[in-house]
Amino acid sequence: MKEYLEPRHKIPFFFHYNKPASKKHNHPVISFHFRQKCHLVANVIINVPTRGKIRTQRQPHFIVCGIGNKVEIVDNVAHVT
Repeated sequence: MKEYLEPRHKIPFFFHYNKPASKKHNHPVISFHFRQKCHLVANVIINVPTRGKIRTQRQPHFIVCGIGNKVEIVDNVAHVT
């Protein structure tokens, strides 16, 4: 279990579908990014407002981003509150 808690600071994050990793693992894989690192997870549970962002000049073309207070990765699932 990885836990990242910053009570006074907000934690920006974004995630997107990772097609190359999904083909390699034979199941859908999501790239979950925060604190300058990429974590490959099977699912995300988000309890904060998010927004979609279209990036036309580079891949991935569509990402979902937001800002949370607490980020945990437990059993290959990212939790943001």
